[in-house]
Amino acid sequence: MKTKLKRLAALALASAVVLTSFVPSQAAMPLPAPVVKGTSDVVHVDRKRPYYYRGHRGYTHRRPGYRYHNGYWFPLAAFATGAIIGGAIATQPAPRAAGINPKHYQWCANRYRSYDAYSNTFQPYHGPRQRCYSPYY
Repeated sequence: MKTKLKRLAALALASAVVLTSFVPSQAAMPLPAPVVKGTSDVVHVDRKRPYYYRGHRGYTHRRPGYRYHNGYWFPLAAFATGAIIGGAIATQPAPRAAGINPKHYQWCANRYRSYDAYSNTFQPYHGPRQRCYSPYY
């Protein structure tokens, strides 16, 4: 009896899906297009704004000690600041958890092949990542 009810319910659901797919998708009438007037008093003016590079305003004419970039002249400080900050960010060492004995990291790395010292976790064969607890922890 249950299988007949299941088949009947599946048939009703399938027929409802098929029959409703033929209904048009537009439920509302389309809006009329806005009327555009032929003439307007608006005058478009292109204004060239100053160009900035790393916080420094560029100039269109050459200045002493400035470098040419992208059609504008910039002070060397704009390029030097970017190089110094970018270099400092790129050369930072990976942060380690403070206060944990370095022997703990060595013990976990020797015990688990998939150990990640940054998050202090390892990947077991089954399940999510697990924290590593060593005798030095």
